[in-house]
Amino acid sequence: MNIGQKNKIIIISSPSGAGKTTLCKLLLKKMRNINLSISYTSRNKRLNEINGKDYIFVTKEKFNYLKNKNFFVETAINFGNYYGSPYKNLKTFKKNQILFDIDWKGARKIRKKINHKDVIDFFILPPSIKELKKRLIKRGRDKKDDIDLRLSYAIKEISHYKEYSHVLINQNVQQTVNEISDIIKTNLIIEKNKKLTERKIKSLINI
Repeated sequence: MNIGQKNKIIIISSPSGAGKTTLCKLLLKKMRNINLSISYTSRNKRLNEINGKDYIFVTKEKFNYLKNKNFFVETAINFGNYYGSPYKNLKTFKKNQILFDIDWKGARKIRKKINHKDVIDFFILPPSIKELKKRLIKRGRDKKDDIDLRLSYAIKEISHYKEYSHVLINQNVQQTVNEISDIIKTNLIIEKNKKLTERKIKSLINI
């Protein structure tokens, strides 16, 4: 980390199927100074997912036990599965940039815990609901009724885009990753310049 540069909490949210998880993975490869906040979940592990890297997979009983111990800074129930971000992950941004891959409800809870100046948040939109449906069908995970449910929920989620500082349409995944990266870098440069200016002013006053 550069002197005078303050770490940030980065939040990326989107409706299911809009490409949030893919964007997060690509962003982590592009910006090595960002660490992922690994969430806990009660859902079954999917093919190619690694426990402790993609998620920490636990039973619903274990999840509820941790929740009752105030282990999580935010929790959500999506399509019958539990998700939660540990408090300890929130604290690590003092040492490193930390990325939260969470929904709008989780983002709202984190904003209440942290100074808004420490947060850079993004809401990712699909090009259209029609395109979102195509993506959900293409990934082949859900039955028709489940896809219809996800689309219905997506429309409700999209209504919360105004709560975010940056809203991007994910037309092309690599282009969107580049946009996210550029915005993060710009925010960090602005923050650094503010710190340097403050130091110069204090130095002038003390002369």
